[in-house]
Amino acid sequence: MAETQDPKLTRFAQSQLPLLRKRLAPLTVVAFGSRVRGDALSTSDLDLILVSPLFENVPFLQRPVAVLEMLDYPGGLELLCYTPAEFERKREELGIVRVALAEGIAL
Repeated sequence: MAETQDPKLTRFAQSQLPLLRKRLAPLTVVAFGSRVRGDALSTSDLDLILVSPLFENVPFLQRPVAVLEMLDYPGGLELLCYTPAEFERKREELGIVRVALAEGIAL
């Protein structure tokens, strides 16, 4: 995985990641996309994969909404929220999770 000095990612990691870890106990948090590649515009969002067993009984499309409501963050987050079992399946498929793991950074 790559390393980054992106200010939006740094601010998120410092201000929101501790709260996320406390409330969701994520097993994995991966940042990916333009903020990690270093080609983000000032308006680019922050792309994250969150893996938590607490997503188990929450419908897939409701998970990011619940996380965004939980965080005191001004916006610009794109969240992919998986259970551990879903994440293990997705990491083997050709798709966004595999790309994110190849180019992203673990937080």
